[in-house]
Amino acid sequence: MPKILNNLLCSLMIFSLAFLWVYFCLKDVMWALICALIITAAFAYILWRITSKWEDGKKIKQKRKKEIVDFTEYLKFYEDNAQLFADLFRFYLFNTERIDYDNFIARKNGKKYYVAICFEQDTLSKERLRQAVISAKRSKADKLYIFANKTEPAQEKIAASHIDSVFIDGVNTYELFEQCDKLPAFTRKSVKKTSFIGKYAFCKQRFWWYFSSCIFMVIISVFSFFPWYTLSWATVMFVLAVYSLFNKRYNSKKTQVSLD
Repeated sequence: MPKILNNLLCSLMIFSLAFLWVYFCLKDVMWALICALIITAAFAYILWRITSKWEDGKKIKQKRKKEIVDFTEYLKFYEDNAQLFADLFRFYLFNTERIDYDNFIARKNGKKYYVAICFEQDTLSKERLRQAVISAKRSKADKLYIFANKTEPAQEKIAASHIDSVFIDGVNTYELFEQCDKLPAFTRKSVKKTSFIGKYAFCKQRFWWYFSSCIFMVIISVFSFFPWYTLSWATVMFVLAVYSLFNKRYNSKKTQVSLD
């Protein structure tokens, strides 16, 4: 629904801009209406092709699924998962204290967290869960973090009945490392750094600012003695609004879980 609404708003705005541009040039309402409809239809089609990308969608999903499988397999045989995950927690400003190769303590804001990395098997075993819960209780932790490839709802209920617990599966673990640019070297993708100014100026949150400015300029152009000037600025604001809404460079995908 938000995608349809965004496309509709952008189409209505491009129609208004096109109509006013043609009308100010030709002073003919009929021609302005026809040209505006043609331009709007072309714009809507191009926008649909850009946002859908249905041709490459399946390949991208398959590639990402393979990357996640490779990542979880890597964690099964990595010699020091505690060090790898402690680096991730330090990114979120936790202080860490090593226990062994698969477990460590994390502290933040006066609270203590026990972190258990359980990628030994495809699905978390009952014995590994029991060890993690008991170890967390013995260390007097406020919360238990369990990272595992897959878990069962019954296991999560059992852990929650003994200690406040957070379960993070393989997919979300991969997304956490990816979001923080902490993926191991064998899975690391080349990440194009984006500037802070670009992230601030061209993220989705700036869309409504540009779009409302565009609406304001369009209204002013109807009554202004200098319609070309205000309409030019309205067009610029609209282009910035569309770019901010649909670009992927400055709108990074957020993971479903967070360590904050």
